[in-house]
Amino acid sequence: MSAPAEQRATVARLYAQYFETLSPESTKDAQPLISDDVHFIDPFNDVKGRANFQRVVDKMFEDVNDPCFQIMDLAWSDDPDLCLMRWNFSCTMPVIGFWSVRGVSEIRFNEQNQICAHYDYWDASRHFYARLPMIGWMIRKIQKKASI
Repeated sequence: MSAPAEQRATVARLYAQYFETLSPESTKDAQPLISDDVHFIDPFNDVKGRANFQRVVDKMFEDVNDPCFQIMDLAWSDDPDLCLMRWNFSCTMPVIGFWSVRGVSEIRFNEQNQICAHYDYWDASRHFYARLPMIGWMIRKIQKKASI
């Protein structure tokens, strides 16, 4: 493994550990691992920059109770700038109650071996919106109509 690949693997492991041990007191611990212009996308957010990344993480602690990430896998693409992180997330939310979802994050690295992009992929319609009162009924109806 080349030196940059080893550095990226170390950063990826530290980033995974960041999420697994995340608490309101540790939200800033990812700052050295991410670039100034990091791009973060999930079903609710599309933000750029460290400050906005920080806002997303801080807001999670405002919106949910007991958030917990379990990182299941880190897998490397043939593209040395790309790592895939498979995870489970769970929390307790007002209205919904206990909630969990499995997803994958695309983690991209820049030339300085910092994370410059984090794109989350998970089914928000099935795992989140369908559990909301009112709108959930409509989404479940559409899903049922579209299925075999």
